[in-house]
This record gives sequence, structure tokens and C-alpha cells, in this order.
Amino acid sequence: MNHEGYVPIRTRLATEDLEFLAGARAELLSFAELGLRLLDLHQPRDAGGITSDAAHPILRCRSCMWRWPCPTFRAMWESFGAHQNANQPSGAKDAKSAAVNP
Repeated sequence: MNHEGYVPIRTRLATEDLEFLAGARAELLSFAELGLRLLDLHQPRDAGGITSDAAHPILRCRSCMWRWPCPTFRAMWESFGAHQNANQPSGAKDAKSAAVNP
């Protein structure tokens, strides 16, 4: 990688290869934008109501209203390479243990 952040390629590429790479770049940018939009939609919010533990209120997803972390957020979290029990979002450890041990 050079100082401008590009990886120099010293091979000759055919026109079709360059068109493929340009299309793949555009598709990857669109896919990344979709991921960011999904993460923006699926955020926790206070579920309201009475709770016995004011320090840890029940959270729900502001988009799908599942208990936090919602299945969409959890699937995205796991697919981005997050290791189990490492740097999980708040409530994820409790939600997984509750799902395993009902």
C-alpha cells in the first residue's frame, strides 16, 4: 500500500477486468451503506414501564421492538467477526444465556 492508501498493481488488466473491478467496488459500497442503514435502524431504546432494576432497564430495538439485542443486530454483530463473549453489546451476554438456559 502506498502513502495515498492504494495498492499498486503492476499487471496489465483487460477492459473486462477493469469493468468488473469498478462494478464490484460500486456494489461493495452499496452493501456497506445497507449495513450502516440497518445498524442505524436497529438501535436500543428504553422500553419504558416499571422495572425493579433502574440501573439496567429493559431495552427494546427501536425498529423491530424485540428485546435488545434484537435478532437483526445480533446476526450483524456475529457476521462482522465478533467473537462470542468478547466485546458484546450490552445485554447480549444475558440474552444468549437466557436463550440457552430458559
